Amino acid sequence: MARHAPTHPQAWRQLQLRQWLLAGRRFNARQAAEEFEVSRRTVMQDLEHMRAFGHAIVYNTQTNSYELEEVSGELPVAQIRRSELAAIRLAQEVLENFGATPMAAAVDQVLTRVRELMPDLMDTDLGAFSPSLTVLRGPAPEGPLPWLEAISRAIDESRTLRMTYFTMYRNEESERLVDPYRLVSRDGRGYLIAWCHRRQDVLVFRLDRIRALEPTPTFYELPADFDIEDFLGSMFGMFRDKEAFQVKVRFSPWVARFIREDRWHASQQMTDLPDGSLQVDLEVMGLVDVRRWVLSFGSDAEVLEPDHLRRAVSYEADKMQAMYSSR
Repeated sequence: MARHAPTHPQAWRQLQLRQWLLAGRRFNARQAAEEFEVSRRTVMQDLEHMRAFGHAIVYNTQTNSYELEEVSGELPVAQIRRSELAAIRLAQEVLENFGATPMAAAVDQVLTRVRELMPDLMDTDLGAFSPSLTVLRGPAPEGPLPWLEAISRAIDESRTLRMTYFTMYRNEESERLVDPYRLVSRDGRGYLIAWCHRRQDVLVFRLDRIRALEPTPTFYELPADFDIEDFLGSMFGMFRDKEAFQVKVRFSPWVARFIREDRWHASQQMTDLPDGSLQVDLEVMGLVDVRRWVLSFGSDAEVLEPDHLRRAVSYEADKMQAMYSSR
């Protein structure tokens, strides 16, 4: 009887045959072929392949079935534990926060292949392997992160890009050439670290503010002295200035207990003060995110240095007081 193309991949069939043999299930080539919806020849090839990888499979003429005498090797197929599968599911959940990206699609394909190869392990559906850790999505763009695939390809090729970018604080679009260095994800948002030919500096661009993007025929060379870890580690958040600032902030005794629990920046130095308050010293390239951080603690945080940051926070506090006292 003519057979259609195999409905199960070879690795899946061989895993099934191995399980049958280890369990002592009796079967012959015809029975296996009917169950797998393949030809007897395909089953014979599967068995021969298994023999080549240390499975001593013999045919018992008395029982009219195959038996496994010895196993001295493993099949060259992916073996995966339930804990490893849960880790893949966690990666899938994290990537879902970024929308329909190529990376999310790739993880979906991996899980689909695992389900094809090991349906028993997958239980009834992929949702059965939701990890014990839930990833909550914070503030993020409404749609999926754009341009990931095009920028990733340009980084791999060291290719200059031409892009139209919307600058929020100027409320305008501009066209510029950039050499893409690295893609960064932070708090659900995507960023591009790139050398801007227009500004002659390494800048940070939000992916969802890129309006148009196309590769150019020009290639670039990554500077030998550029270190992405140093670049990102010097910032407090994703806003960066050209100069470093020495920042000193005092936290009230009440809030100090919570501040001590976290590592806020690589440069931080914490000093306990006699009244139970805490002084945090930072060296950062940029103050925009520091100002927002300090303001989030209200009157429990006081900027000591630099003076212009102290004035900026005071100005915001005065505006807030005026706003709330107007009613």
